[in-house]
Amino acid sequence: MRFFPPYANSPHLERISGDKDIFSSHRNLPPGKISARASSICPSMGKKASGYLAAFLMLVPGLAFAQDPADLTGRSLEDLMNVRVYSASRYSQLISEAPASVTVISRDQIERGGYRTLADILRSVRGFYVSYDRQYSYLGVRGFSDSGDYNTRVLLMVDGHRMNDAIYEQAMIGTDFVLDVDTIERVEITRGPSSSLYGTNAVFAVVNVITRKSSDIGGVEMAGGAGTLNSYRGRVTYGGTFAGIQAVLSGSFYGSLGNKRLYYPEYDSPQTNNGIASHVDDDQALNLLATLSTHGFQFQAAYVDREKGDPTGSFGDKFNSPMNRERDAHGYLDLRYEHTVGETTLVTRTYYDRYSNDGKFLVELAPGTDNLNRDFGRGENWGAEFQAISTFLQRYKVVSGFEYRNDFRQELINYDTAPVLSYYTKSDHSSFVAAPYVEAEIPLTSRLSLAPSLRADYNPRVGWMCSPRASLNYSFTERSRAKLIYGESFRSPNAYELYYLEGQKPLRSERIATWEADVDHELNSHIGVSVSLFRNHARDFIAMDADDYADSTFVNEGKQSLAGVEAEVRGRWTNGMAGTLSYSNTFEQKDVDGATPENSPKHIAKLYLSVPLISRKLFATADTQYIGHRMTIHDERVSSYAIVNLTLLGKHLAKGLDLSFSVDNLLNKRYSDPAAQQHLQNAIQQDGRNLRGKLVWTFGGK
Repeated sequence: MRFFPPYANSPHLERISGDKDIFSSHRNLPPGKISARASSICPSMGKKASGYLAAFLMLVPGLAFAQDPADLTGRSLEDLMNVRVYSASRYSQLISEAPASVTVISRDQIERGGYRTLADILRSVRGFYVSYDRQYSYLGVRGFSDSGDYNTRVLLMVDGHRMNDAIYEQAMIGTDFVLDVDTIERVEITRGPSSSLYGTNAVFAVVNVITRKSSDIGGVEMAGGAGTLNSYRGRVTYGGTFAGIQAVLSGSFYGSLGNKRLYYPEYDSPQTNNGIASHVDDDQALNLLATLSTHGFQFQAAYVDREKGDPTGSFGDKFNSPMNRERDAHGYLDLRYEHTVGETTLVTRTYYDRYSNDGKFLVELAPGTDNLNRDFGRGENWGAEFQAISTFLQRYKVVSGFEYRNDFRQELINYDTAPVLSYYTKSDHSSFVAAPYVEAEIPLTSRLSLAPSLRADYNPRVGWMCSPRASLNYSFTERSRAKLIYGESFRSPNAYELYYLEGQKPLRSERIATWEADVDHELNSHIGVSVSLFRNHARDFIAMDADDYADSTFVNEGKQSLAGVEAEVRGRWTNGMAGTLSYSNTFEQKDVDGATPENSPKHIAKLYLSVPLISRKLFATADTQYIGHRMTIHDERVSSYAIVNLTLLGKHLAKGLDLSFSVDNLLNKRYSDPAAQQHLQNAIQQDGRNLRGKLVWTFGGK
């Protein structure tokens, strides 16, 4: 991860350097200066969608009861409303009572959908979308995603442990995510502002990944898989109890040679291999996880080491060079203790994190003269947290806590190794965050409750930041609920933004204010409907002042606003059939200059449908996603697309044996994601049809 190297005269940067707005940042940039355009789904598609929805609602109930009730498996929608979540309030509560819009993706959905990365899981969530530049995956939430940013406005956690690193504050969600997907029990997605509980980065969403417990595994799992693009993966996981300690131990690896041939017309010349990137799209990752629990203590260690080739020639690197590579390694140790005394539960936690990024890139200074540029990032921190969850008069709940995090190493180095050793960046600064917080759950009447929360963060770089949130929850009936939420969040400038560039001036924290209204109604025990209306206002947006590239620095820029509506119909039947149909419309999109933000689709539609073909044995799942057109930083339009992913899952085909087969992009749709400032390309084409198979064998259980 790096900023543009000092090669502004490179022949491969002519298109970029010709527009002063292109050099507006690296991955944390404001959208480009884009003309406002309005679009909508074509009328014919709208009619088809209406027909499909009607057919879906009419057909499903019949299928649901077509089997013998004695063979029914799965859970009804009423059961799902009793699911408990943690991340919305920092304590376990019913999802229907959470003071935010929350979606839970269960292990069952992950298995049936054939999801292989956290990015795949989040793609299935309403209002979310993912862009991929063949290096990292970038998460868009409710119409907001700067092309090539670091996912810094989403807080990512594993079992409540913060995963945004200490330098770039990146939330890694692709093959660089710390966990193998098969070790995930569920994913909690909390929309909207949550800085009142978690501080910086918790702006548009909090994603908390919950790992599997030893009892969920009950023995040894061995898994292996292979697919097109010469990809393969393997995993060994143990879950059990010994000497009174509940243990989960897991190790996995992933490797892919990637596309043998990728064509980029922007590089179509004899000097750049006629635009063909050959055998430079490889990807490898190693994941390790250990969780030990006993008598209220939980110790967890996790580690990921991922290396990826870059076939796009980003940052002016020499196109089609196998030397252009980045390696990311992230690991942590986390010790947690929980104890209940009377009506109060005490929780303490301490942890240590280490993150490193190593990049090497070949740059052609002149024909026949190459330069090797090296880029390093090293981040280390430790922290501690104390929390008390108390209940008063059997009605009122109060959560109070204090968090301290010390980022004692934030090292950034960029230099050339040849022809002359030259340093462009060399810095190492430390910092800390200290923050008390409090939240309450106050029943006002038998139907109405108030959930206020407040957190005050102190960071010596920006001073005090105060973040409030309040939610009014009202139950019309047992089947109908409404929430009105207001919250303020912030994102403090990270070490990369403050210290990577020479002459950088102090920066203020970004501030975001959000209003949201949510209504949930269960039509019956099998079908439910949700509607959300939201509006986000952002100010002091951190961006790059790009009027003069030689003297460019990060600055705080103007205001942005996004507003939209989301609707979802979900169904679940006791025979195991499940479906979700969602639609998102971001009807207000205003950039800092009043134009339409880049990489911001107005329309997003998704259909997830899982049908049991043989009760308890075989499931067929179709995951369909439609993303509306998006604008690029070059003020060009990337076309809308719809893709269909299909998975067949066989459960317990033999004793302890599961088998799945997936087809990604079943119809082999050609589509692209908007490129970022570091790319010569306007858009990055995505993969066509891919096939994958996986076998899981569980043995040695009870």
